[in-house]
Amino acid sequence: MKTLAIIYASEGTGHKTAAFALREAFLAANPGGEAFCLDILDFVPPFMKGLLSGGYDVMARSAPWLWSRFYWGSDKRGGQASAFEWVHGQFCRACLPKLRRHLASKGAEAAIFTHYFGAAEFAAMNRGRAPVYYADTDFETHRFQRSREFTMSFAGSARAARQRYAEGITNVMATGVPVAAKYAHLPTKAEARARLGLPAGEKIILVSGGGIGAGPVQKAAESLAAAGYYVLAVCGGNEKLRASMKAFFMYKENVRVEGFVPDMENYYAAADAAVMKPGGLSASEALCAGLPMLLTDPIPGQEELNLSYLAANGAARPLVIPQRAAEAAAEIFESGEASKMRECALSIAHPRAAAEIIDIVTQDAGAW
Repeated sequence: MKTLAIIYASEGTGHKTAAFALREAFLAANPGGEAFCLDILDFVPPFMKGLLSGGYDVMARSAPWLWSRFYWGSDKRGGQASAFEWVHGQFCRACLPKLRRHLASKGAEAAIFTHYFGAAEFAAMNRGRAPVYYADTDFETHRFQRSREFTMSFAGSARAARQRYAEGITNVMATGVPVAAKYAHLPTKAEARARLGLPAGEKIILVSGGGIGAGPVQKAAESLAAAGYYVLAVCGGNEKLRASMKAFFMYKENVRVEGFVPDMENYYAAADAAVMKPGGLSASEALCAGLPMLLTDPIPGQEELNLSYLAANGAARPLVIPQRAAEAAAEIFESGEASKMRECALSIAHPRAAAEIIDIVTQDAGAW
């Protein structure tokens, strides 16, 4: 195979991050090949892209109850699901013919989707012509992500694979969520702290709001800083939050505030624990570092399910009240639970998921 298309949706940041991890893995395995990442929302009218992409960010930050109604209402068959399916059908009619023509013009021989928008419908459209795959970006799935039409589905966890098996979908591999290759070769804690200019002997807690900087980052940071922990706060793309925290902690020597950082692997490796949201990509990256997680403010639906999965596997604890972050951190350190959480995290980490997915896709090429 020479050319691979990887299709994401700019709804949040995780789907794009996973797509570029797959592209990186493909180019590493196929030096003479070409892989390109596409935002499926670029194939719909601009107003629709703004509604879908911007609407998700607004709901995630300001109206999670609205997202909850959509997610859980559409995850089972009924009136709400039927209404969304009609809207999704209009979306597919608007973008899939354009997408198909574009992929043909680029000579794409196969496609991997990291978001469900149009994915199963595109797979059905290309049945018998070109293989279409689906890669999870969370640890459990919504029913829109489960389809027999895909040449193969790459499950974010064994739990996500079992969801498909229960529906008779057997063309699935539990590879884990695809993360960048650097997560298979992380620096030591000492190396990461030296790179970031952090104190070597402090208990460092990473506080992160994910790519969009959502959640109670400042409340958790205030609690931890007051208790004497060194706080490494990452605000992602939320410039308003970064500016607010910079001003609030201006004279606090044990708080460092960052916006979006390109070397997040160093921040995971440098920390002793993290207070963060249970996003599928960020949690998958943290697992690779064996980082104990205190998970707070999950977006209803996929992040609630991620929290459930991570807690059930011993890698994380829920943090219901972010103002008690310091108390929760003290509990896991003083009881020795943090060490057990680290072991559990490493046991379910999949740092080579992207490479494994590409290996399977490339091996499949001979059967097309």
